[in-house]
Amino acid sequence: MNAQLLSLASLFAVCLATSIVPGPNNFMLMRFGMRHGRATALASGFGATLGCIVWCLLAALGLAALLAAAPWLYKALRIGGGLYLVWFAIALWRTKPDAGDPTGEPAPLGWQAAFWQGFAINMTNPKSILFFASIFSAYVGPNTPAWAHVAAVAICVATCLGWQIAMAWLFSTRRAADAYARAQRPLDRASGAIMGAFGLSLLWVFD
Repeated sequence: MNAQLLSLASLFAVCLATSIVPGPNNFMLMRFGMRHGRATALASGFGATLGCIVWCLLAALGLAALLAAAPWLYKALRIGGGLYLVWFAIALWRTKPDAGDPTGEPAPLGWQAAFWQGFAINMTNPKSILFFASIFSAYVGPNTPAWAHVAAVAICVATCLGWQIAMAWLFSTRRAADAYARAQRPLDRASGAIMGAFGLSLLWVFD
């Protein structure tokens, strides 16, 4: 029992560290918060949390064993994720500034679009694939008690959701929105370059 609790505490630490490490989902949340406001950023964060739930379920059902038995599936996930991130990067790079809008407001992004974009980014995020196929799978192995499985999923989902909410709140503040308004084009292109780098890294390595 004590060993399981210690293991779950270490899982929380790893989940939090993985969430903090910069990646496609964090950059998307930052941009949505600064450009479209808190509601849109939260919708995107909830979509990313749904992706986390799906990855947890896949890991509990034997994701690591499946990828080990079918290496082509892992390559397909990497190629699909890489192509999606490159496409998203190009869209960011080509985004036009809002200076021409007479209202001074960015074009609205519906919460449904933001939700599913958050879900898609998380499902194609290389951090997610590696984390849930390796680290998280170790906590939901066949010898782990059922209550520990449930606790591991709850810890992972709660950590993911808490981080998404914190990011959405922080980067939708007036100061963040003003900073984005002053430097929209370079920020969009910087985000696009980072997203593209993540995507190309998935397409470049085929070991």
